[in-house]
Amino acid sequence: MDYTATITTCTPVEQVQRKIIDGLDTWWSNRVDRSATGFTVRFNASHVTFAIDPGATDTAFTWTGTDAHMIIEDVDDPTEWTGTRLLWHVAPAEGGSTVTLTHEGLTPKIACFDVCQRGWQHFFETSLRDHLNGQPAAPELSQPAA
Repeated sequence: MDYTATITTCTPVEQVQRKIIDGLDTWWSNRVDRSATGFTVRFNASHVTFAIDPGATDTAFTWTGTDAHMIIEDVDDPTEWTGTRLLWHVAPAEGGSTVTLTHEGLTPKIACFDVCQRGWQHFFETSLRDHLNGQPAAPELSQPAA
């Protein structure tokens, strides 16, 4: 079963996607490198690159992991996120919207599942929720590895 969680926000549906993408450095990591087709998020010596898939709408958009080098203790394969996809679904809710994230490929079968699931619990379920609700978020504040 893929990691899936839903948060509630006061942000209207038509603004959620833009706030998520424009605010990557506010809710996920202070080290985001953007390109015309995607972005790379960096944590210490780790990184993951996502392509923003075409066909996005206000209510559904997808990012595909195209490169990953995740340094995680007791995880032998740092490329586990390569080929996984982040499936975002936004739905209207009273006073705003709900946002559901499914990390397709992040299952108990991969070595980083426990630590990566805890990461999403922090970055998606708490930090992004706070960002979308106009509260201070808690992104990764790492510096480049020496």
